[in-house]
Amino acid sequence: MQTKGETMKSRVLEIGVGAGLAVLLAACGGPQAQPTPAADSATTQSGSQSPAQNSQAPAEPVPERLDIDYVGDGADEHRLDLFLPTGQGPGPFPLVTWVHGGGWKSGDKGDIGRAEDIRMVETKQLLLDRGYAVAAPNYRLAPGATFPAPMHDVAASVRYLRAHAAELGLDPQRFALMGDSAGAHLAAMTALAPDKADLQGSLGETGVDAQVKAFVGYYGIYDLSTRTRDQKQVCGGGKPGAESSHGMLIGTDPDAPEGQQKAKAASPVTYVSATSPAVILFSGRKDCTAPYPQPEEFHQALQKAGATSELTFIDTEHADPQFWTDSAIHDKLIAFLDRHVKG
Repeated sequence: MQTKGETMKSRVLEIGVGAGLAVLLAACGGPQAQPTPAADSATTQSGSQSPAQNSQAPAEPVPERLDIDYVGDGADEHRLDLFLPTGQGPGPFPLVTWVHGGGWKSGDKGDIGRAEDIRMVETKQLLLDRGYAVAAPNYRLAPGATFPAPMHDVAASVRYLRAHAAELGLDPQRFALMGDSAGAHLAAMTALAPDKADLQGSLGETGVDAQVKAFVGYYGIYDLSTRTRDQKQVCGGGKPGAESSHGMLIGTDPDAPEGQQKAKAASPVTYVSATSPAVILFSGRKDCTAPYPQPEEFHQALQKAGATSELTFIDTEHADPQFWTDSAIHDKLIAFLDRHVKG
């Protein structure tokens, strides 16, 4: 039989053990742990959560969020990855949304994380080191999806990131689009035609728009109606007609009279205006996939309209690793983004 003093000591011991257990559970992420806004607000593992609705900014940046469902339909084509700078405070950070290439029929958002082949990961790390968040969306591919479906997806990914900017640690007023090859085409279309409802689509978030402050294009295709001509001029020809990659994108022969209208409607150069976002282009003089007249004429059209445009050629072919490793290109990229996006 316990005395009154022994009973009190026993109760104190029980309370002390209970409190210690609660602390231990909280530290281990057990039932007593309270999720932070960042952990509770967006996907951090493949397919683990639906789009966030929390409007609170994360206390600390979540450096990597994979497979965020930016439309809400669970499709792999409608997922994006988001990477935030580390060691640079809580943000909010300016964002570069990077659209992968692959001839509109292949490629994946994970391409920017690969160190082999064309080494895009080095430019991705450069952006993070300089204080830019980086997003990479998937999108529907040809021949299963034709234009404007892939552009609808890219625009939807930008709208999602803007709508959820607060909890993701992003600054919704400092967005840029970037792409390589076919991804440069889709990113340019999204950037230059923000007021075209039929091109922007209505997937996912519709309470915000996909406007950006700048576009960065690597060896891109900017006029589908003249691509076949340019390939012949520069390299003696490519695959013409409906079986060409840009023909598969628009679902018809871009060089036939009936296909020319579709080709022009799907070309960034068609939407150039004085209000176009700032543009910087990097292309190769020996490129047979996206021949040099493509960026050259796009750049000239932008300048003629009164928009800001910069163009850099290097003496190489399509998708050469030099685009992603050359320090001079890195310097031009960061100077452009700092001037037009970061401010």
